[in-house]
Amino acid sequence: MRDGVTLSGDVYRPGDGEPCSTVLIRTPYCKDDPAHANTWINVLRAVESGWVVVVQDVRGRFRSEGHFVPFVNEADDGVDTIQWVREQPWSDGKVGMVGGSYVGISQWLAAARNPEGLIGIVPAVTADDVHSGWLYEDDNVVLGFLAYWVSILLASSQMDEKSRPRIAALERSVAEGRIRTFHQLVEEAGEFAPYLRDWRDRSRSLVDPELAGRVEVPAFVIGGWFDIFLRGTVASFVRREAAGTGNAHDRLLVGPWAHGLMGGWFPGRSFGPASSFDSLDPTSLQLGWLEEVRDGLYRSDHPVSVFSMGADEWRCFSSWPPEGADRVHLRLRPGNIEHPAATMDARAGLSVDSPVPTIGGRTFFPGYKVGANSGPRMLEAMHARKDVHTFVSDPLADDIEILGTVSCRLDVTTADPTPVVVRLATLDGTGSSELLCEGSSYITPGAGNAESITVDLGSTAIRVAKGMRLCAYVATSDFPRLEDGPRTSLNVCADEGPVLELDVLRLG
Repeated sequence: MRDGVTLSGDVYRPGDGEPCSTVLIRTPYCKDDPAHANTWINVLRAVESGWVVVVQDVRGRFRSEGHFVPFVNEADDGVDTIQWVREQPWSDGKVGMVGGSYVGISQWLAAARNPEGLIGIVPAVTADDVHSGWLYEDDNVVLGFLAYWVSILLASSQMDEKSRPRIAALERSVAEGRIRTFHQLVEEAGEFAPYLRDWRDRSRSLVDPELAGRVEVPAFVIGGWFDIFLRGTVASFVRREAAGTGNAHDRLLVGPWAHGLMGGWFPGRSFGPASSFDSLDPTSLQLGWLEEVRDGLYRSDHPVSVFSMGADEWRCFSSWPPEGADRVHLRLRPGNIEHPAATMDARAGLSVDSPVPTIGGRTFFPGYKVGANSGPRMLEAMHARKDVHTFVSDPLADDIEILGTVSCRLDVTTADPTPVVVRLATLDGTGSSELLCEGSSYITPGAGNAESITVDLGSTAIRVAKGMRLCAYVATSDFPRLEDGPRTSLNVCADEGPVLELDVLRLG
């Protein structure tokens, strides 16, 4: 690197010695782990297809020298690595980048420098904005993910023997939910992860939030409807068009997936075999796109592909939200929902003295690998809680297909600064309620006056059948997805009721 630090990478290349284009994967999760190196593309298939593949440990991780500080060095190191690749005799000077999560944001950071030789990036299940895409959701700390991520980074770091027991204790505290606030996380882990202290300022973004708009090379953006980074994933694609830097080769692909779960199934809910990421042949999909970009052979008229849940079909559009989608406004009214499970959950000890628990959705904390937390879970437990405001729509007169962004506008009053969490669910005639999407805002109270806020619930694609209702649950907590703050009362002005704003492509 430009400062003399040496990074370690494995180079896989065809045996004929001819110069080839290169796929670059820069990871903090160990290049020597075959499962990780092959997560997004099959390395050997890529080599058989005529590509060189370089899998590199980022600075300060595993076999690479230096000190790891998340996000800080990825732009410079990415540019330097691309330049190093281009200087090798096996390189034809053209480099594409692939990978998900941190491996995805490292692509955005390097691509924002528009280095010579970079032909395209495939950032998956990630965001380009560190502040609002990774650490915060409208000033609410995304604690469950953040604590778990930091704990697994530390557990896989080179620690001295005296530090090992303390890191193991941190892992247990996170897994058992004893880390409840960002302050506690800093106190417990700050000695080993001093960068946490730099993340405490809600108002300071670590990376330019307009990053994606500065990237000139094409981007193939991949996300999941229940992925922790969904909002940032979609925003990075839309932001490019708004900035005027969008490329004719840009693509957006979103399926019914969560972080680490790309099969299209969740406990009690399957979207069918076509919903699996593997069914799309990810290696061919990504390499084919990179070849099209490199050779200038193909430009899609329908660059957006999304999986519509309920219909359980893929849809292709020219933009997101789709052209021709109507912005529909649905007025909600207070509703008491009777369901046998609500009574059972109340007896099981759901107390208003504890925070409203995270149930499904865009989650990532211990248990995710077996689908224990994320996805379209049932929300009947919310019906028993007095600290959750419930609002419902009238039964739908026709089938509708929600394809686009979702938000909820409501008037609230509170005595103290507080999160406002909104969960949107479908509700059938029996009172069964299935989570669709969620989001949060953070309000600072005025002089006792009602404050009108709009909570961004992200994007989705789902067909909802005639006779179903849409249900919004409003609360001031969502733990462990968000940090656990003081118990705060919230009044939702229900004279006219909250308004859902939905992009609906077809009615009836």
